[in-house]
Amino acid sequence: MINLFKSKPTSEIAKAIKPKPKRRISFFNWRSTNPSFVKQNETYKLAINTDPDNANKILRSQARTISVSNSLASGFFETLTSEILGEQGLILDVTSGNATLDKKIEKMFFDWEFDCCPYGIYDFEDIEEMAVIAFYRDGEVFARLHKQDGFKVELIDANLIDNNYTNEAKNIKCGIERAKDSLTPLFYYIRKSDRELLKIPASEMIHIKKPFIPQQYRGISKMASSIIDIEDKDRLRTSELDRATLASKITGFFIRKNDDGVDFDENGNELPTNELAIPTKAEVGKMGVIDEDMDVKFVESHAPTNIEYYLKSTDREVARSLGVSYHTYTGDLREVNYSSIRQGTTSERRSFRRFQGFLRRKFHTPIFKAWLEAELLRGAITPNEYKKVAPNFTFKPQGWEYIDPTKEVNANKIAIDSGFKSITEVLREKGIEHDNFISDLNKDLEIVELLSKIKQIKEVKP
Repeated sequence: MINLFKSKPTSEIAKAIKPKPKRRISFFNWRSTNPSFVKQNETYKLAINTDPDNANKILRSQARTISVSNSLASGFFETLTSEILGEQGLILDVTSGNATLDKKIEKMFFDWEFDCCPYGIYDFEDIEEMAVIAFYRDGEVFARLHKQDGFKVELIDANLIDNNYTNEAKNIKCGIERAKDSLTPLFYYIRKSDRELLKIPASEMIHIKKPFIPQQYRGISKMASSIIDIEDKDRLRTSELDRATLASKITGFFIRKNDDGVDFDENGNELPTNELAIPTKAEVGKMGVIDEDMDVKFVESHAPTNIEYYLKSTDREVARSLGVSYHTYTGDLREVNYSSIRQGTTSERRSFRRFQGFLRRKFHTPIFKAWLEAELLRGAITPNEYKKVAPNFTFKPQGWEYIDPTKEVNANKIAIDSGFKSITEVLREKGIEHDNFISDLNKDLEIVELLSKIKQIKEVKP
């Protein structure tokens, strides 16, 4: 008899109601996540990342060595400062609406620029130049603001902010202390000696850096990605030069035509051999005689192949990583025409303008605001003047010369006539402020009127 009400085992029920496995769908497939056996080691090494703060010190040291030992890298920093800062650096421009007040503040700041160093050694243009170089070479700039006994600015070498001073309990890392659970810096620690650390409040320090992640404490050198390329290129060039020098110094060598080894007598004693006179140097216009059993083999001259292509391609990659064009980095203009140099220079100048804006926001503006407060506290300006000037100022960067003046002036003229550009925009691209341009035009008008009067006087007959 069959029991229809008999319950089935749990395992059987589970099997009966078990859903069918869904088909697994892969939407993406990156080759680097599943490399071939040959490339596994090198590909997986890419996943081994280093804390940028831990790499800061060694990258800074390497970049400093290359910046003085490599001729192109050294020239790059000279070009960088001249292109970004120009002849006079970034110039203060106050636009409070009161022309007299504007000129007063601009003159006061201009006079302070020659007395801004606490040690009386550098002026503000020197500080600007060192700051630009430090940012690209070290990846960060430290400037201390001295507010007692007159406002001063002191650049602090990044090596002095102790990379090795770390205390997790106090939220200190690489010489910088932050507020708990925050990115706000509280103090900077300057290493004065092996046993002495100077604690500087963050309110007295300007720290600008190139971060890769928001939580980063220290900056990374702009040259970090090109260090290996520059070093490899220098080593190859040096080794090839050594080989060429060695080949030029070794003319050749002598070999025996018939070398039957050493002869022995009946008793097994070595028989004496005739000493050969082998010349050790060659002189122009003279010929020497060698033994008939000797032959001369001359060393072939060393002629490396494809080295020029390698050097040029490496320089292109380095220039790209530094944000400049190949012809700017190397000074090589042999393959340049108007179109190529204009395209490269336009992209390069756009990068320079962006950095000028960054420098103005992060470096010049905080310094000017601190200087303005110091002037207010010592009574050099009134509170009303301070309120007018504080929100109405900027720093003017330099402009650049035209690559082809005729073509670019005509292009600007057509753009202005067509309404695509304004005269003010064209002036701004040249680094000329509208107010200064109008003032210069008025001065030119006075000269024209004066010359016209002189001409009329000469035309008057006696």
